[in-house]
Amino acid sequence: MKLERATPSAVPLIRAHMPELDSVRGIAILSVVLFHGMAPPLHAELCPLGRWLLTLCHYGWAGVNLFFVLSGFLITGILIDSHQRVDYFRRFYYRRALRILPALYGTLLVLLLCGWISVGFMTVSVLFLANFACALGVRGGYAPLWSLAVEEHFYLLWPLVVRRCSLQNLVILAAAVAIGSPLLRMLILVGSATPGLAFFYTWFNLDGICLGALLRIWLAMPSFRRHQLARIALPVMIVSGAAYLFMAGRPWAEATVAKSACNLASAGFLSCVLLVATSPWRFLVDRPILKFYGFISYGLYLVHIVAFHIIDLLFSHHLAILIGNGQPMVATLLRFAGGLLLASLLAYLSRRSVEEKFLRLGSGSEHGPVPSVFSARSPASVDVAIPSNS
Repeated sequence: MKLERATPSAVPLIRAHMPELDSVRGIAILSVVLFHGMAPPLHAELCPLGRWLLTLCHYGWAGVNLFFVLSGFLITGILIDSHQRVDYFRRFYYRRALRILPALYGTLLVLLLCGWISVGFMTVSVLFLANFACALGVRGGYAPLWSLAVEEHFYLLWPLVVRRCSLQNLVILAAAVAIGSPLLRMLILVGSATPGLAFFYTWFNLDGICLGALLRIWLAMPSFRRHQLARIALPVMIVSGAAYLFMAGRPWAEATVAKSACNLASAGFLSCVLLVATSPWRFLVDRPILKFYGFISYGLYLVHIVAFHIIDLLFSHHLAILIGNGQPMVATLLRFAGGLLLASLLAYLSRRSVEEKFLRLGSGSEHGPVPSVFSARSPASVDVAIPSNS
Protein backbone atom coordinates (compact mmCIF):
# COMPACT_ATOMS: atom_id res chain seq x y z
CA MET A 1 0.00 0.00 0.00
CA LYS A 2 1.32 3.39 -0.98
CA LEU A 3 1.61 5.82 1.91
CA GLU A 4 0.08 9.24 1.28
CA ARG A 5 1.84 12.36 2.35
CA ALA A 6 0.33 13.88 5.50
CA THR A 7 -1.82 16.90 4.83
CA PRO A 8 -1.41 20.08 6.92
CA SER A 9 -4.80 19.50 8.52
CA ALA A 10 -3.49 16.15 9.83
CA VAL A 11 -0.79 17.92 11.86
CA PRO A 12 -2.01 18.20 15.47
CA LEU A 13 -2.17 21.66 16.99
CA ILE A 14 -0.54 20.40 20.19
CA ARG A 15 2.86 18.86 19.52
CA ALA A 16 5.98 17.99 21.51
CA HIS A 17 7.84 20.92 19.98
CA MET A 18 6.05 24.17 19.18
CA PRO A 19 8.53 26.85 18.01
CA GLU A 20 5.64 29.19 17.17
CA LEU A 21 5.08 29.74 20.89
CA ASP A 22 8.52 31.31 21.17
CA SER A 23 7.45 33.67 18.38
CA VAL A 24 4.34 34.57 20.38
CA ARG A 25 6.53 35.28 23.41
CA GLY A 26 8.76 37.43 21.22
CA ILE A 27 5.82 39.49 19.99
CA ALA A 28 4.52 39.91 23.53
CA ILE A 29 7.83 41.00 25.07
CA LEU A 30 8.65 43.39 22.22
CA SER A 31 5.22 44.97 22.70
CA VAL A 32 6.01 45.45 26.39
CA VAL A 33 9.41 46.97 25.62
CA LEU A 34 7.85 49.34 23.09
CA PHE A 35 5.32 50.44 25.67
CA HIS A 36 7.97 51.28 28.25
CA GLY A 37 10.75 52.38 25.92
CA MET A 38 9.13 54.64 23.35
CA ALA A 39 8.81 57.75 25.49
CA PRO A 40 10.31 61.16 24.65
CA PRO A 41 13.58 61.72 26.52
CA LEU A 42 13.70 64.72 28.81
CA HIS A 43 10.03 65.52 28.14
CA ALA A 44 10.69 66.49 24.54
CA GLU A 45 7.86 67.85 22.43
CA LEU A 46 7.35 65.71 19.35
CA CYS A 47 5.94 66.49 15.94
CA PRO A 48 2.45 65.17 15.05
CA LEU A 49 3.97 62.07 13.40
CA GLY A 50 6.04 61.39 16.49
CA ARG A 51 3.04 61.77 18.78
CA TRP A 52 1.06 59.39 16.57
CA LEU A 53 3.91 56.84 16.75
CA LEU A 54 4.03 57.09 20.54
CA THR A 55 0.26 56.70 20.72
CA LEU A 56 0.58 53.52 18.66
CA CYS A 57 3.33 52.22 20.96
CA HIS A 58 1.07 52.90 23.95
CA TYR A 59 -1.03 49.94 22.84
CA GLY A 60 2.02 47.80 23.54
CA TRP A 61 0.75 47.27 27.07
CA ALA A 62 -1.56 44.69 25.46
CA GLY A 63 1.54 42.47 25.45
CA VAL A 64 0.81 41.65 29.08
CA ASN A 65 -2.63 40.34 28.10
CA LEU A 66 -1.01 38.13 25.50
CA PHE A 67 1.41 36.84 28.14
CA PHE A 68 -1.48 36.07 30.49
CA VAL A 69 -3.35 34.13 27.80
CA LEU A 70 -0.22 32.24 26.75
CA SER A 71 0.63 31.44 30.36
CA GLY A 72 -2.82 30.00 31.02
CA PHE A 73 -2.57 27.96 27.82
CA LEU A 74 0.85 26.50 28.55
CA ILE A 75 0.52 25.89 32.27
CA THR A 76 -2.84 24.16 31.80
CA GLY A 77 -1.34 21.98 29.09
CA ILE A 78 1.56 20.96 31.30
CA LEU A 79 -0.80 20.12 34.15
CA ILE A 80 -3.24 18.16 31.98
CA ASP A 81 -0.41 16.13 30.45
CA SER A 82 1.06 15.24 33.85
CA HIS A 83 -2.01 15.00 36.10
CA GLN A 84 -1.67 11.22 36.49
CA ARG A 85 1.93 11.39 37.72
CA VAL A 86 2.65 10.40 41.31
CA ASP A 87 5.04 13.35 41.64
CA TYR A 88 2.55 15.77 40.01
CA PHE A 89 2.77 18.59 42.59
CA ARG A 90 6.43 18.21 43.50
CA ARG A 91 7.54 18.14 39.86
CA PHE A 92 5.47 21.15 38.87
CA TYR A 93 6.44 23.43 41.76
CA TYR A 94 10.08 22.36 41.69
CA ARG A 95 10.41 23.19 38.00
CA ARG A 96 8.52 26.48 38.37
CA ALA A 97 10.76 27.53 41.24
CA LEU A 98 13.91 26.75 39.27
CA ARG A 99 12.58 28.64 36.26
CA ILE A 100 11.41 31.77 38.05
CA LEU A 101 13.23 32.36 41.31
CA PRO A 102 16.98 32.57 40.44
CA ALA A 103 16.67 35.37 37.85
CA LEU A 104 13.96 37.16 39.84
CA TYR A 105 15.82 37.15 43.15
CA GLY A 106 19.06 38.12 41.42
CA THR A 107 17.31 41.07 39.77
CA LEU A 108 15.73 42.14 43.06
CA LEU A 109 19.12 42.06 44.78
CA VAL A 110 20.71 44.24 42.09
CA LEU A 111 17.80 46.70 42.22
CA LEU A 112 18.10 46.92 46.00
CA LEU A 113 21.87 47.45 45.97
CA CYS A 114 21.50 50.19 43.33
CA GLY A 115 18.82 51.92 45.41
CA TRP A 116 16.06 51.45 42.82
CA ILE A 117 13.74 49.57 45.16
CA SER A 118 13.13 49.69 48.89
CA VAL A 119 13.70 46.86 51.37
CA GLY A 120 9.94 46.71 51.89
CA PHE A 121 9.27 46.24 48.20
CA MET A 122 11.93 43.56 47.94
CA THR A 123 10.26 41.74 50.82
CA VAL A 124 6.78 41.77 49.27
CA SER A 125 8.25 40.80 45.88
CA VAL A 126 10.06 37.81 47.35
CA LEU A 127 6.68 36.72 48.70
CA PHE A 128 5.00 37.44 45.31
CA LEU A 129 2.86 40.23 46.72
CA ALA A 130 4.18 43.03 44.51
CA ASN A 131 0.70 43.71 43.15
CA PHE A 132 -0.46 44.44 46.71
CA ALA A 133 2.48 46.73 47.54
CA CYS A 134 0.39 49.92 47.50
CA ALA A 135 -2.34 48.34 49.63
CA LEU A 136 0.33 47.30 52.13
CA GLY A 137 1.76 50.83 52.23
CA VAL A 138 5.04 49.80 50.56
CA ARG A 139 6.80 52.41 48.45
CA GLY A 140 9.91 52.40 46.26
CA GLY A 141 8.77 49.63 43.92
CA TYR A 142 9.50 48.23 40.48
CA ALA A 143 6.32 48.34 38.42
CA PRO A 144 6.58 45.27 36.13
CA LEU A 145 6.60 42.80 39.01
CA TRP A 146 2.87 43.18 39.73
CA SER A 147 1.93 40.97 36.81
CA LEU A 148 4.48 38.32 37.74
CA ALA A 149 2.77 38.16 41.14
CA VAL A 150 -0.60 37.60 39.43
CA GLU A 151 0.79 34.65 37.49
CA GLU A 152 2.40 33.18 40.61
CA HIS A 153 -0.93 33.24 42.41
CA PHE A 154 -2.41 31.37 39.46
CA TYR A 155 0.42 28.79 39.58
CA LEU A 156 -0.23 28.29 43.28
CA LEU A 157 -3.92 27.36 42.96
CA TRP A 158 -4.49 26.03 39.45
CA PRO A 159 -2.52 22.74 39.79
CA LEU A 160 -4.81 21.62 42.62
CA VAL A 161 -7.89 22.46 40.54
CA VAL A 162 -6.63 20.57 37.48
CA ARG A 163 -5.72 17.56 39.62
CA ARG A 164 -9.17 17.31 41.18
CA CYS A 165 -11.50 18.24 38.29
CA SER A 166 -12.55 16.63 35.04
CA LEU A 167 -12.12 18.51 31.78
CA GLN A 168 -15.80 19.39 31.77
CA ASN A 169 -15.62 20.83 35.29
CA LEU A 170 -12.46 22.71 34.38
CA VAL A 171 -14.33 24.36 31.51
CA ILE A 172 -17.13 25.45 33.84
CA LEU A 173 -14.74 26.82 36.46
CA ALA A 174 -12.43 28.61 34.00
CA ALA A 175 -15.40 30.12 32.17
CA ALA A 176 -16.89 31.33 35.46
CA VAL A 177 -13.62 33.06 36.41
CA ALA A 178 -13.19 34.52 32.91
CA ILE A 179 -16.65 36.08 33.20
CA GLY A 180 -16.40 36.95 36.88
CA SER A 181 -13.10 38.83 36.72
CA PRO A 182 -14.38 41.68 34.49
CA LEU A 183 -17.58 41.78 36.54
CA LEU A 184 -15.48 42.38 39.64
CA ARG A 185 -13.66 45.16 37.82
CA MET A 186 -16.99 46.79 37.08
CA LEU A 187 -18.21 46.43 40.66
CA ILE A 188 -15.08 47.99 42.16
CA LEU A 189 -15.50 51.04 39.93
CA VAL A 190 -19.05 51.73 41.01
CA GLY A 191 -19.33 54.86 43.10
CA SER A 192 -16.15 56.64 44.09
CA ALA A 193 -13.66 53.89 43.31
CA THR A 194 -10.84 54.79 40.94
CA PRO A 195 -9.99 52.83 37.78
CA GLY A 196 -6.41 52.33 38.93
CA LEU A 197 -7.50 49.76 41.51
CA ALA A 198 -8.62 47.37 38.78
CA PHE A 199 -5.17 47.14 37.22
CA PHE A 200 -3.24 45.35 39.94
CA TYR A 201 -5.05 42.94 42.25
CA THR A 202 -5.02 39.30 41.23
CA TRP A 203 -8.77 38.72 41.05
CA PHE A 204 -9.11 41.59 38.56
CA ASN A 205 -6.62 39.99 36.14
CA LEU A 206 -7.62 36.34 35.88
CA ASP A 207 -9.80 36.45 32.77
CA GLY A 208 -6.90 36.40 30.32
CA ILE A 209 -5.22 33.48 32.08
CA CYS A 210 -8.49 31.55 32.17
CA LEU A 211 -9.18 32.22 28.49
CA GLY A 212 -5.81 30.66 27.69
CA ALA A 213 -6.67 27.73 29.95
CA LEU A 214 -10.05 27.31 28.23
CA LEU A 215 -8.39 27.18 24.83
CA ARG A 216 -5.97 24.48 25.98
CA ILE A 217 -8.73 22.44 27.66
CA TRP A 218 -10.81 22.60 24.48
CA LEU A 219 -7.90 21.28 22.42
CA ALA A 220 -7.53 18.38 24.88
CA MET A 221 -11.14 17.27 24.57
CA PRO A 222 -11.85 14.21 22.40
CA SER A 223 -14.66 16.10 20.68
CA PHE A 224 -12.39 18.90 19.47
CA ARG A 225 -12.10 19.37 15.71
CA ARG A 226 -9.64 21.68 13.97
CA HIS A 227 -12.26 23.21 11.67
CA GLN A 228 -14.21 24.42 14.70
CA LEU A 229 -11.31 26.56 15.84
CA ALA A 230 -10.53 27.66 12.30
CA ARG A 231 -14.04 29.11 11.93
CA ILE A 232 -13.87 31.36 14.97
CA ALA A 233 -10.20 32.21 15.57
CA LEU A 234 -9.81 35.03 13.05
CA PRO A 235 -13.25 36.62 13.64
CA VAL A 236 -12.66 36.61 17.40
CA MET A 237 -9.27 38.24 16.96
CA ILE A 238 -10.53 40.94 14.57
CA VAL A 239 -13.79 41.81 16.33
CA SER A 240 -12.26 41.79 19.81
CA GLY A 241 -9.22 43.74 18.64
CA ALA A 242 -11.42 46.38 17.04
CA ALA A 243 -13.51 46.62 20.22
CA TYR A 244 -10.36 47.05 22.28
CA LEU A 245 -9.05 49.85 20.05
CA PHE A 246 -12.43 51.57 20.18
CA MET A 247 -12.53 51.49 23.99
CA ALA A 248 -8.86 52.27 24.61
CA GLY A 249 -8.27 55.73 26.02
CA ARG A 250 -11.54 55.76 27.95
CA PRO A 251 -10.50 55.27 31.61
CA TRP A 252 -13.58 53.40 32.79
CA ALA A 253 -13.67 51.14 29.74
CA GLU A 254 -9.91 50.49 29.88
CA ALA A 255 -10.21 49.33 33.47
CA THR A 256 -13.12 46.98 32.79
CA VAL A 257 -14.36 45.68 29.45
CA ALA A 258 -11.50 46.91 27.26
CA LYS A 259 -9.18 44.48 29.03
CA SER A 260 -11.64 41.67 28.34
CA ALA A 261 -11.70 42.57 24.65
CA CYS A 262 -7.90 42.61 24.59
CA ASN A 263 -7.78 39.19 26.27
CA LEU A 264 -10.23 37.76 23.73
CA ALA A 265 -8.19 39.24 20.89
CA SER A 266 -5.06 37.66 22.40
CA ALA A 267 -6.79 34.26 22.62
CA GLY A 268 -7.91 34.64 19.00
CA PHE A 269 -4.37 35.59 17.97
CA LEU A 270 -2.88 32.58 19.75
CA SER A 271 -5.45 30.34 18.05
CA CYS A 272 -4.53 31.77 14.65
CA VAL A 273 -0.83 31.19 15.34
CA LEU A 274 -1.50 27.55 16.25
CA LEU A 275 -3.47 27.06 13.05
CA VAL A 276 -0.88 28.76 10.84
CA ALA A 277 1.96 26.81 12.51
CA THR A 278 0.38 23.54 11.37
CA SER A 279 -0.26 24.72 7.81
CA PRO A 280 1.94 25.32 4.74
CA TRP A 281 2.26 28.93 6.00
CA ARG A 282 4.10 27.87 9.15
CA PHE A 283 7.16 29.95 8.21
CA LEU A 284 5.14 33.07 9.05
CA VAL A 285 5.09 32.18 12.75
CA ASP A 286 8.49 30.49 12.96
CA ARG A 287 10.73 33.55 12.73
CA PRO A 288 14.29 33.47 14.14
CA ILE A 289 14.26 37.04 15.48
CA LEU A 290 10.95 36.55 17.28
CA LYS A 291 12.13 33.20 18.62
CA PHE A 292 15.29 34.85 19.92
CA TYR A 293 13.27 37.41 21.85
CA GLY A 294 10.99 34.65 23.05
CA PHE A 295 14.09 32.79 24.22
CA ILE A 296 15.25 35.74 26.37
CA SER A 297 11.77 37.05 27.19
CA TYR A 298 11.85 36.40 30.94
CA GLY A 299 15.15 38.14 31.51
CA LEU A 300 14.17 40.94 29.15
CA TYR A 301 10.97 41.46 31.08
CA LEU A 302 12.92 41.75 34.32
CA VAL A 303 15.62 44.17 33.14
CA HIS A 304 14.26 46.30 30.30
CA ILE A 305 13.15 49.25 32.46
CA VAL A 306 16.53 49.22 34.21
CA ALA A 307 18.23 49.28 30.81
CA PHE A 308 16.29 52.36 29.71
CA HIS A 309 17.11 54.04 33.01
CA ILE A 310 20.82 53.35 32.46
CA ILE A 311 20.62 54.80 28.95
CA ASP A 312 18.99 57.94 30.35
CA LEU A 313 21.76 58.28 32.94
CA LEU A 314 24.59 57.76 30.47
CA PHE A 315 23.33 59.69 27.47
CA SER A 316 21.01 62.38 28.81
CA HIS A 317 23.43 65.11 27.68
CA HIS A 318 23.65 63.76 24.12
CA LEU A 319 19.89 63.33 23.92
CA ALA A 320 19.43 66.89 25.17
CA ILE A 321 21.68 68.16 22.36
CA LEU A 322 19.57 66.38 19.76
CA ILE A 323 16.40 67.81 21.28
CA GLY A 324 17.92 71.27 21.33
CA ASN A 325 18.72 70.91 17.63
CA GLY A 326 15.07 70.21 16.88
CA GLN A 327 15.39 66.43 16.56
CA PRO A 328 13.34 65.00 19.46
CA MET A 329 12.12 62.04 17.41
CA VAL A 330 15.69 61.04 16.57
CA ALA A 331 16.53 61.27 20.27
CA THR A 332 13.53 59.12 21.14
CA LEU A 333 14.43 56.44 18.59
CA LEU A 334 18.09 56.40 19.64
CA ARG A 335 17.09 56.10 23.29
CA PHE A 336 14.81 53.17 22.43
CA ALA A 337 17.44 51.44 20.28
CA GLY A 338 20.08 51.83 22.98
CA GLY A 339 17.77 50.57 25.71
CA LEU A 340 16.61 47.59 23.65
CA LEU A 341 20.19 46.66 22.76
CA LEU A 342 21.39 46.89 26.37
CA ALA A 343 18.36 45.04 27.72
CA SER A 344 18.73 42.30 25.10
CA LEU A 345 22.39 41.84 25.99
CA LEU A 346 21.66 41.63 29.71
CA ALA A 347 18.77 39.24 29.15
CA TYR A 348 20.83 37.00 26.89
CA LEU A 349 23.66 36.86 29.43
CA SER A 350 21.12 36.05 32.15
CA ARG A 351 19.61 33.27 30.06
CA ARG A 352 22.96 31.70 29.21
CA SER A 353 24.79 32.17 32.52
CA VAL A 354 22.01 31.77 35.11
CA GLU A 355 18.64 30.61 33.83
CA GLU A 356 19.81 27.65 31.73
CA LYS A 357 21.71 26.10 34.61
CA PHE A 358 18.55 25.95 36.69
CA LEU A 359 16.42 24.93 33.70
CA ARG A 360 18.64 21.88 33.29
CA LEU A 361 18.15 21.01 36.93
CA GLY A 362 14.39 21.19 36.43
CA SER A 363 14.41 19.26 33.17
CA GLY A 364 16.91 16.62 34.21
CA SER A 365 17.17 13.85 31.68
CA GLU A 366 13.46 14.02 30.88
CA HIS A 367 13.78 16.59 28.12
CA GLY A 368 17.47 16.40 27.31
CA PRO A 369 19.61 19.50 26.88
CA VAL A 370 18.17 22.97 26.91
CA PRO A 371 17.45 24.01 23.30
CA SER A 372 19.57 26.55 21.50
CA VAL A 373 18.32 30.04 20.74
CA PHE A 374 17.10 29.31 17.23
CA SER A 375 16.29 25.63 17.66
CA ALA A 376 13.19 24.48 15.80
CA ARG A 377 12.75 21.86 18.49
CA SER A 378 11.91 24.07 21.45
CA PRO A 379 10.00 22.09 24.08
CA ALA A 380 6.76 23.86 24.84
CA SER A 381 6.85 22.66 28.42
CA VAL A 382 10.31 23.99 29.31
CA ASP A 383 9.99 27.75 29.09
CA VAL A 384 6.54 28.87 30.12
CA ALA A 385 5.35 32.40 29.36
CA ILE A 386 6.32 34.11 32.57
CA PRO A 387 6.96 37.72 31.57
CA SER A 388 4.27 40.29 32.04
CA ASN A 389 4.09 44.01 32.08
CA SER A 390 2.93 46.89 34.17
